[in-house]
Amino acid sequence: MDERRTDPSVQDLNRGVLIAAAVLFAVAGLAGPAGFAMFCAALFGATRSWVRRADLGPRELATLKWRQAEAAAGAGAGAWQDHEKHAWSPRSARR
Repeated sequence: MDERRTDPSVQDLNRGVLIAAAVLFAVAGLAGPAGFAMFCAALFGATRSWVRRADLGPRELATLKWRQAEAAAGAGAGAWQDHEKHAWSPRSARR
């Protein structure tokens, strides 16, 4: 009988590739949170400048944006319902 081994072994692993992968994983582990922090700082700064540019206080600005969102949702729902009335006919009307 042949004495060759067929099961995987640690010796089959390329150590250079494993070390490079570990280094890249560590760098990504550090760069990811740093990038997220930079993104949050930029977003926070943009939000602050937007609020400063507005002549309203935060509460009034939030109320205005909420009303705008409600109006947009109502307009979208109305347009959708009008389209459904004109474009779709029930089965009972097709006979």
